[in-house]
Amino acid sequence: MLNIHLKYLACSKCCSDFRLEVIDGDDICTKEGTLLCLKCGASYSITNSIPRFVDADNYANSFGFEWLAHKKTQYDHASGVKVSEERFAKETRWGGENHLGGQLIIEAGSGSGRFTKHALETGAMVLSFDYSNAVEANYESNGENQNLLLVQANIYEMPFPDNIADKLFCFGVLQHTPNAKKAIDVLVQKLKKDGEIVCDHYPFNKNTPFNTKYWVRPITKRLPHRFLYNFGKHYIDFMWPIFKLNRYLFSPKRANKINWRLLIPDYTSLGLDEKQLKEWAYLDFFDMLSPAHDHPVRLKTFRRWLEEAGLKDVDAHLGYNGWEGRGKKK
Repeated sequence: MLNIHLKYLACSKCCSDFRLEVIDGDDICTKEGTLLCLKCGASYSITNSIPRFVDADNYANSFGFEWLAHKKTQYDHASGVKVSEERFAKETRWGGENHLGGQLIIEAGSGSGRFTKHALETGAMVLSFDYSNAVEANYESNGENQNLLLVQANIYEMPFPDNIADKLFCFGVLQHTPNAKKAIDVLVQKLKKDGEIVCDHYPFNKNTPFNTKYWVRPITKRLPHRFLYNFGKHYIDFMWPIFKLNRYLFSPKRANKINWRLLIPDYTSLGLDEKQLKEWAYLDFFDMLSPAHDHPVRLKTFRRWLEEAGLKDVDAHLGYNGWEGRGKKK
């Protein structure tokens, strides 16, 4: 953690400032240390240059496992296709490089940091967090950027002052929280007046009851992560001839639907080579079946949550990851 970033942190219990005690580091950067709240006395460790505001063992452990196993898989420079850059640009609509210089963005749920990279490219100061130890993977890729403060924290108890952010984005996270409505309410509190939030959520629609993953998740989410991941790799390898046969026999759209129903994630449309297709399939098989929480909602419910959180100009529609919502703080 760069010491100059201490000003962006606030105690999640009482919203007061911290005193920094350095164990390993210097006047510029703290690698190991402690944050002590000046008011309530709460203390939090800084480990491997990352402030930690949560216990290591929590409901998001599966995401830490998958993103440490696939640190670079979904980064554009690793895949050779601009999937992350395109999704960030189209979903946020925040413009090109250095467009947001002087502004502050909060990223809620960073995973391996595939979107952190593109948020930083806007020139903004980025406060990014994840509940899991996936922050380790993010720091490895993006930690050298002086415009990044990366912490491990709970979405319900973010260690940032209220009314601090010009913009906030939350991709692929809300459906995996115990209470998405509460999460949205807390996220909006961190925005300045007229600050903008962009977030998404898995959809509940007529097809959801036929989504195979919800049939098996009651079992798979309870399995040890290493066992489920290894099982998934063997399953994908075994089913790969069927995956290719479906791509040969059916139209691309129908083959895609059949493969996903068979729990074989199909990203053929992205233009990945076969090795990459398998790697993404390994990742997403685990991503579908391991999270402790996966709660899809109806579009009207998602829109209502955004409105009730105190947003204006609310827009909710079908997007990249299901429902996509945006609005500005009143």
